[in-house]
Amino acid sequence: MTAAHPVPAAALARPYTSVVVGTDFTPCSAVAIGQAIRIAAWSNAPVRVVHVIDTTVVIELESALSAYQQATRDHLVQDAKAAWGEFAVRIAGASALPIHVSMNNRLVGILNHTREHKADLLVMGAFGDQSPDVGFGTVATACVRKSMTDVLLVRDTQAGPFKCVVAAVDFSETSARALARAAMIAAQDGAELHVLHVFAAPWHRLHYRAPQPMAPAHLQKQYRDALERRLADLVGPVAEAHKGLRIRPVCNDYGGHRSGIVEYAKSVSADLIALGTRGRTNLRDILLGSTAEKALDESPCSVLAVKPEGFRHPLAAGEA
Repeated sequence: MTAAHPVPAAALARPYTSVVVGTDFTPCSAVAIGQAIRIAAWSNAPVRVVHVIDTTVVIELESALSAYQQATRDHLVQDAKAAWGEFAVRIAGASALPIHVSMNNRLVGILNHTREHKADLLVMGAFGDQSPDVGFGTVATACVRKSMTDVLLVRDTQAGPFKCVVAAVDFSETSARALARAAMIAAQDGAELHVLHVFAAPWHRLHYRAPQPMAPAHLQKQYRDALERRLADLVGPVAEAHKGLRIRPVCNDYGGHRSGIVEYAKSVSADLIALGTRGRTNLRDILLGSTAEKALDESPCSVLAVKPEGFRHPLAAGEA
């Protein structure tokens, strides 16, 4: 077993300083705006709303209209701003927020706005016309993959404070950062924090020995005890920084590691999962890592995806 990374001291204390939230005027994005306002209020951080009109829609409209109707772009921007005025009045605190309307690829437009305002949190709603137990939609998940900042994906069922937060940790530096963020949110909301380490014990991998495990019971206990000690060491600084925070460390032996986080979150009725993402480059893209991908695909609740220190993506950096 490798050594656990300590929770960064800066992450324990530093709140988010600038928040960008995307809207498409759906009920789910209204919930996301409400959560962005709540979280930003903890540190008086500015909140900026962005709505991106997809370029392909504009091109199709313009090609279908006569030469006398080529002011389509201006009209679309004006319509979007008018829609925001009507939409915002239904969300507490939203009417005072500025909205930026642009025409671009939706993903690029959101990432550009996040970079330009040096946001350290991007908030997005789950796919608005889907039921709460499915994935988050292509634009939202693409933001998680490519954004250089943390991304909070909000379910439309989670309009108020979080009550149960699950921080999924694997003892990496990034998961320690995710734990620190989860603790900050849980402390602010008075939520219970479950610090979850899902593991697949080595004896599960020797399938030819099934159904008997390769390790006797006392060695299995030693293995779990060692994990629980590492988890306690990881949790210690968080408990010290947030006095009174209800923390429940859990080591869960789950053979299907990729689904273990989601299954546990369901079992405790969690309304937020916080986890670190892992940057890896291949010929296609920079990936999240299988655990985070599975959580995005299957999570029934909101997800906070915390990026690795120094994570960079050319599209989010404006270099692509």
